[in-house]
Amino acid sequence: MKKIVLLFAALFFVVGATIAQTENKSDVFVAGDSDNNDVTVKQELTGNDLNVSDISIYEESDDNDVYVDQKGEGLDSDVEISFESGSNDVYVRQRGEGQESDVSITDDSDGNEVSVDQRGEDNLSDVVISNASWYNDVEVTQDGEDNESEVDIYGFSDNNDVYVVQDGEGLDSDVEIGAGSEGNYVDIDQDDKNHESDVFIYSGSNDNWIEVEQEGNYSTSDVEISYGSSNNTVIVDQK
Repeated sequence: MKKIVLLFAALFFVVGATIAQTENKSDVFVAGDSDNNDVTVKQELTGNDLNVSDISIYEESDDNDVYVDQKGEGLDSDVEISFESGSNDVYVRQRGEGQESDVSITDDSDGNEVSVDQRGEDNLSDVVISNASWYNDVEVTQDGEDNESEVDIYGFSDNNDVYVVQDGEGLDSDVEIGAGSEGNYVDIDQDDKNHESDVFIYSGSNDNWIEVEQEGNYSTSDVEISYGSSNNTVIVDQK
């Protein structure tokens, strides 16, 4: 088994009255029918700093394990799995403020597992599954205030499972399933107060199952099914 291990760790201090911004940036590409690689990215900064991690797996690259661990402020993680790349495991862990995680699974990429764990304030998670990508499992966990999660499944992408768990105040979850995507399962769980959940199923997307559970005060849930989408099940439970 080939292994690629990238370890990035930096700790910076600002001395005196001078204010400086430091940055960690990591780019990883696994491509060209490259299989069974292990990729680890660790980034840690303090103060008004920035961690950026970009990981791309494409061109029929399978069975790769990716672990991203970021701590500090201004966290940004981008993971792309595309061009018939399957059975990859991706875990993104972010701790701090100003966190953003983007996961994209496209172009006939099947059977991937992605887990995003964000803890802190101002969390943003964006997951896109598109272009005939099937049987992917995505789990997003957000703990803190002002959390936002967006999940888009479209382009004849079927039988994907998405779980979003949000705990804190100011929670916002948006789910869109469209363009002939069928048999997907989406579970949204929001706990605390000031929740908002939006679900939109459209353009001939059938047999999808959506569950939204909101527990706490000031909960809002909006569901729209349109443009020839049939046999979908949506369950909203507000407590």
